[in-house]
Amino acid sequence: MKCSVLQKSFALTLFISTSGCITLDRNAKQDWGEGAANLSPAQPLNNAAGRYDHWQAIAHVHVEGGSVCSGSLIDTRGANDDRSGPAYVLTSGHCAKGDANRYIENAPASGVVTFNYFQDTLPRQKPYPIIAIEWSTMRGLDVAILKLDRSLAQLMSDGITPLKLAIEPLAVDSDVLVVGAPMDGHVQRAACLQEHRADVFEAGWAWPGQLSNRCRDVRPGISGSPVLNRYSNEIVAIVGTTTQGSGLSRCTRNAPCEVSNGDSIKIPETNYATSAVQLEQCFAATRFNPKNSACPLGRATNFEHVFGDVYIRLIRDANGELIPVRWTQSFTSDQPFYRVKHVRTLADCALDVGYGPVQPSHGDGSDSSSQELREGPGLYFMCVVGQPHNAGPAQRWDSRNAKIYYRWALAEPVKTPPAYRVLENTKDEFTVKPIGITPDLDVSRYQYKSGEPEIVDCQSSEGYKSVRPPLLDFKVSVGDGPKKVCLKTTDMAGNPSPISDFALPSQ
Repeated sequence: MKCSVLQKSFALTLFISTSGCITLDRNAKQDWGEGAANLSPAQPLNNAAGRYDHWQAIAHVHVEGGSVCSGSLIDTRGANDDRSGPAYVLTSGHCAKGDANRYIENAPASGVVTFNYFQDTLPRQKPYPIIAIEWSTMRGLDVAILKLDRSLAQLMSDGITPLKLAIEPLAVDSDVLVVGAPMDGHVQRAACLQEHRADVFEAGWAWPGQLSNRCRDVRPGISGSPVLNRYSNEIVAIVGTTTQGSGLSRCTRNAPCEVSNGDSIKIPETNYATSAVQLEQCFAATRFNPKNSACPLGRATNFEHVFGDVYIRLIRDANGELIPVRWTQSFTSDQPFYRVKHVRTLADCALDVGYGPVQPSHGDGSDSSSQELREGPGLYFMCVVGQPHNAGPAQRWDSRNAKIYYRWALAEPVKTPPAYRVLENTKDEFTVKPIGITPDLDVSRYQYKSGEPEIVDCQSSEGYKSVRPPLLDFKVSVGDGPKKVCLKTTDMAGNPSPISDFALPSQ
């Protein structure tokens, strides 16, 4: 007996019959990962033969004035299959000029979204102009909605099938796929498990309740990519940031951390994504409508940017006890009223309970709140919710979308020794490049000295020179013999680091 050949490449539950043929389990799930092992390297995809037409909708996104990212054409048809509305692309807020102070709403924009962005479909890529940023923010969520110059019907007639937004969240340890286009490549697929929810902090941006995973090869350009339910192909989240390739710094740009009780925790090789569940509630009759009460984007409230140093040096008294420091934070909101809460666990900002009484806002920078930092080193947060009324319950997402200010209190001793790289220019000269590690080693405050090993005293303050910008490196000549190099800096608040010394040439 001759068995039929299965034309589809999905991983299915199979049963072997007595005749030797393969039959299908009718209850088997379709595996859009095609059997790819979790945590295996990302796989670049080819679509010249149409094998991945279902992911033509996953695009290369370039908003003028924003970042180069990925994004997804989303399905807004509703139950009646109405395709007449605009084509919308879901991506990350930081890809579309979003920030933590001001929301972007229905703003004209330019740029290009390119679909069918596979490595073997270059002549058949499908670019479409961006005409508006319907919504973009990095406060509470890292999400943006872009509007293209065509209708959804037009894109679908061009062979691009939109992706559905998930209605229900996935459980921890569910199988997911990250599908997107890195800046130096084209659409790729990586498989992994969805892991814990995390309250993520990065360079002043705060995102409570992020979804974490450890899919491989998340690098520049993957931001905005959909995290897909492996068995339904629905968008469950949007990739925002990662600790992959972030070095030893923490809680700074491109090096996110998780924060609880003031402590910063950096988990290696971990990606964080904003949930896309229920975002379909932000669309009505095929058009974007964030004012729907069920829409999880929440209300847009804006704050003016505040400049200033966020690091505070804690000093000890004669008994070695840390002296409390008072932090006073001013702010300006576009809302007539506000409420404030001081916390050390980032998730607490997203809880409605614990906020102070409603206060009138003056809108001129004179509004402020203060707190005495008495609990030692670590992160301190001030959460501010702007609101239009002085009474009545807060809206559902107001606390999650609070504007978060912070201070990072640092104290001696600094435990991290100076970090550096050494390059040999010639046989008689080396270049030493100090490395910054936020918040432990301030790259702008490095000092050095070098000389004959028997003479140089690293512990003496005499003879140290500042490592000058812009290159932030220095040269050491060994033409007249080996040298001893001394290197020191401070943490970001000014506490002195340990001193490192090393020989050139190395022995």
